[in-house]
Amino acid sequence: MNRAGAGPWGGWKGRAGFTLVELLVVIAIIALLAGMLLPALSRATAVAKSTRCLGQMRQLGLAVRMYADDNHDLFPRSQHSAFVHGEMPWERSVAPQLGAGFNTWTQLLAGVYHCPADRRTRKLGYGINVYFELGPEDDYLGKPATWRSVASIPRPTETLMFAETSIGADHIMPHFWTRLADAAVDVDSRRHRDRSNYIHVDGHGEALRLEATYDPAQSLDRWNPR
Repeated sequence: MNRAGAGPWGGWKGRAGFTLVELLVVIAIIALLAGMLLPALSRATAVAKSTRCLGQMRQLGLAVRMYADDNHDLFPRSQHSAFVHGEMPWERSVAPQLGAGFNTWTQLLAGVYHCPADRRTRKLGYGINVYFELGPEDDYLGKPATWRSVASIPRPTETLMFAETSIGADHIMPHFWTRLADAAVDVDSRRHRDRSNYIHVDGHGEALRLEATYDPAQSLDRWNPR
């Protein structure tokens, strides 16, 4: 028979729970661990989004090359000049190479046309370099040279084809730039922390700082094919 006051297991009594001090210590440890893990998790998520974005842009570069193969080696135009020439802008022109139709290209805004780090919803996140559709009649330094065909680009490994943008246009107009600040208006240069993704004419992609692509003080311009 158990003694008076004894627990069900004889004379041993279990503790009812944590003391307030012990509970506060546990909470403090959890908060400390969370503070250490959350920045690392945030960085990992950002890296994953940047990697996915770059992969999507590589698909765009490949789609443009496939389009050129079927269209006399010519780049697709953007809204800058497509309608004047009776053509479709690139986001419609290359849609078949990306698994969509000319008239159903908007479905790509939920995928390959939209950077996962872009906080806008179903918006075109990338713009093509407008140099590839300029003609002798356009107002830009270096005319009357034109760069309509892929083969006409003298340095395809150094010339940019696509960049990230948040201005709502499907093209980027570097022929008007004179300062780095001008470039920062057209290019979403900090979408992936202090960098953004770029695709070159040869198809390779890089995450770069904006000033690594355009810096007039250093006579650097990776946008102008010349």
